[in-house]
Amino acid sequence: MKAEFKWKIEHKNPATDVRISERENADGNITLCDIDITFAEEIVPQPISLRFPIDNIDTYSVWSPTICSSRHMGPNWQKRTSSSRLASGLPIHALVSLGGQNRLTVALSDAATATALRSGIIEETAQTEVEVLLFTQPQNAIKSYHVTVYFDWTDRRYEDSIRAAEKWWQSDCGYVCAPVPAHAKLPMYSTWYSFHQNTIPAEILKQCRMAKEMGMESVIVDDGWQTDDTSRGYSYCGDWEVAPKKIPDMKAFVDEVHALGMKIMLWYSVPFVGVHSKAFERFSDMFLGFNIVNGEKVFGVLDPRFPDVRAYLKGLYTAGVRDFGLDGLKLDFIDSFCLYPDTPEFDARRDVQSLDEGVDLLLREVTTALREINPDILIEFRQSYVGPTIRKYGNMLRVTDCPQDSLINRRASIDLRLSCGESAVHSDMLMWNPKESAESAAAQIIACMFCVPQISVKLDEIPESHRKMLRFYLKFRREHRDILLDGTLRAENPESYYSIVSSEKDGHLIAVAYMEKVLTLSPDTTRLSFINGSGEDNLTVRFPVGWKNRRYTIHSCTGELLKQGEIADACGVREFAVPRAGILSVL
Repeated sequence: MKAEFKWKIEHKNPATDVRISERENADGNITLCDIDITFAEEIVPQPISLRFPIDNIDTYSVWSPTICSSRHMGPNWQKRTSSSRLASGLPIHALVSLGGQNRLTVALSDAATATALRSGIIEETAQTEVEVLLFTQPQNAIKSYHVTVYFDWTDRRYEDSIRAAEKWWQSDCGYVCAPVPAHAKLPMYSTWYSFHQNTIPAEILKQCRMAKEMGMESVIVDDGWQTDDTSRGYSYCGDWEVAPKKIPDMKAFVDEVHALGMKIMLWYSVPFVGVHSKAFERFSDMFLGFNIVNGEKVFGVLDPRFPDVRAYLKGLYTAGVRDFGLDGLKLDFIDSFCLYPDTPEFDARRDVQSLDEGVDLLLREVTTALREINPDILIEFRQSYVGPTIRKYGNMLRVTDCPQDSLINRRASIDLRLSCGESAVHSDMLMWNPKESAESAAAQIIACMFCVPQISVKLDEIPESHRKMLRFYLKFRREHRDILLDGTLRAENPESYYSIVSSEKDGHLIAVAYMEKVLTLSPDTTRLSFINGSGEDNLTVRFPVGWKNRRYTIHSCTGELLKQGEIADACGVREFAVPRAGILSVL
């Protein structure tokens, strides 16, 4: 469905020259448009819109990690928008057919500048207007600007087009993912939903003992270790000194976790400095803006363009890793680094004036120093700061907060898996009501089958059936981790938050039925594990010709063998009585 570019360019920048040149790959399915902009003088550019129409043929939905809810096409007067900047989002936008074929995937070579990729239906012509919007937020004054726009018209699976764009970022644009240590791909225990700010070392160690036995290899100690306050705000952040009433000896606590055979990470809210901290006064004139409630300042957002700010934060994190023996850090709220209405325009003490450059410098300096202490340091980032620029620094990318919401965990984790290369994708922390059935509780972990789960329930307070379920599924994950996390991922119906998802490696296909319960196998598949993530008690498989003399088993979510048998000739459609959250295995 390749189109002829009929660009319409609009902006309010005086005496500005915008030039667009096009080039194609060998087979003509990829078009690269080089956009070069020259301003008459050094200015803070106003937004520049570049758009063109394409025929809207066999296009059903929009795919984008930053369009979180409805993925309908939308009209051109209310375009579907994929926003991006260094500290939030990623510049990719795709149009997808009802059958899951790529109709157009657009990406930008610049993942740092604030931009947007947009699309919408033109009522008058039944076409789609595709738009590249540059400088969507104020930035530093510039004299010229260059960006390459990547257009993939290839008629292939949409997942393949997204993966190809991600490889282009790495190979042609210099956005190489940070190295991923082995522990970044192993299940973890998190204290957030289970403890919130009530950090009690003895209780956490109790959970760690049970977590380790179940197959969790690390613990993330979240907010609360640095303050006696439990009001869930950030007014006490900033000094990052251990609250002695909670943890009298952090090094001893870390050593006890290590003695269990687990890694340990600590949470830091990177930009936030609360009014009750000593650091608030120290950096009183180095904030981007403030959180204000009822007319009172609660916390400030640090400005990383000041070398003193970067040195302070780097010193905090390196001291924590070195002095406490930490294995990793959860660095939170990086997407709060942005320009606010009252952000000072200029300060001579800054060594860079671009905020994006300041954030990039901060993360580079911090991660370089941390990796000098521990080359396998674990660094967690959270949506929405998961883009190509920032992935150079974090090696664990977590789904945004969605407590007990398996639907969002499913959609967001698959979004990230498709677009984030080799980075380890993590679920939001999994929690559920202890009164749930084991099958209902299992829905939380099944929703995140293709990423790394973080568990955040008190393991001694859930029923034994829940613990059996966790042991069973974490064992399954451990045995098949290479397929689940490194296999070829296919995710049907992205517009419906993925109805059925599968991953295949070396002929072994692992699939989860979420909404669609009929799985069609290819002739190349030699082994099947099919998980029932739906609300009903059956699954259907369309077997290819040649599947004969196969053994099958059906297990419940707690690991009980419910049925086993032989299939003399599996060719064709077969229905199996697989209970909710159970697994069908065919060998």
